[in-house]
Amino acid sequence: MPFVQVNDVKLHYEMEGNGAPLLMVAGTGLPGATWRTGPSAQFAAEGFTVITFDHRGTGRSDKPDVNYSTRMFAADAAGLLQALDIPQAHVLGHSMGGRVVQWLALDHPERVRSLVLAAGSPGEIDPGNPVMRGIPLNDVVELAEKGYEGFIRSIFASKFFFTPEFCRDHPDIIQRLIDAFWANRPPLKLYLRHTIARQQHQTAERLHEITAPTLVIVGSADTVTGNLAVGRYLADHIPSAEFKTVDGSAHMLFWQKPAETCSAIVEFLRRH
Repeated sequence: MPFVQVNDVKLHYEMEGNGAPLLMVAGTGLPGATWRTGPSAQFAAEGFTVITFDHRGTGRSDKPDVNYSTRMFAADAAGLLQALDIPQAHVLGHSMGGRVVQWLALDHPERVRSLVLAAGSPGEIDPGNPVMRGIPLNDVVELAEKGYEGFIRSIFASKFFFTPEFCRDHPDIIQRLIDAFWANRPPLKLYLRHTIARQQHQTAERLHEITAPTLVIVGSADTVTGNLAVGRYLADHIPSAEFKTVDGSAHMLFWQKPAETCSAIVEFLRRH
């Protein structure tokens, strides 16, 4: 079970496959095990050395009870690559991970061979529609009403994560994701610290500084905080970024439309 010391924490990571390194960065509170329900093996089969890891606060990594930020998570990711003696990697972030890897590209550009922002956000892009800087009210209500496990089961099977038709037809896939999360879950307080880090993220005014070749990819049915429009904003403000939608997929595009998502990303990675 591999671990490395990075900054002030010990991080748990996994590697699979052979080829150019691809670092996969997960979303809010998600341990690396969620990648290993299918997506990481797909990219490994396409000829990449895939690196997945547990963010601080999740899985088998250390769990300091301190304020977290997406920039802190990016420093952890850069430190992981350094500890593994990987000078440069393709970097892919999903959801909150898409926020994290923006900081990785800004603060550690030498580490990023190419950048994939999957259903990510740069924070607030319209002052008339401000981002809630804290734990979203609906999350607080659902946690109070359903408890931690009930809340997790609810959001994984929600219309925000998957389309209603997918939830109806593929409960097994959703259950595998829930099981992977729950077996490696962060303590509730640290899950909430992840949530706050996500909500406080802000890079919109610095997107023009990103120099890595970038692919922005979003499900066409992704309704999480207007991610389709947000994806277009990212692509419009990152120099020479490409924009791709995955038809019919909601937020969890790596699980709802795995073949289409992987194919689009691999095509991009092989050009860079």
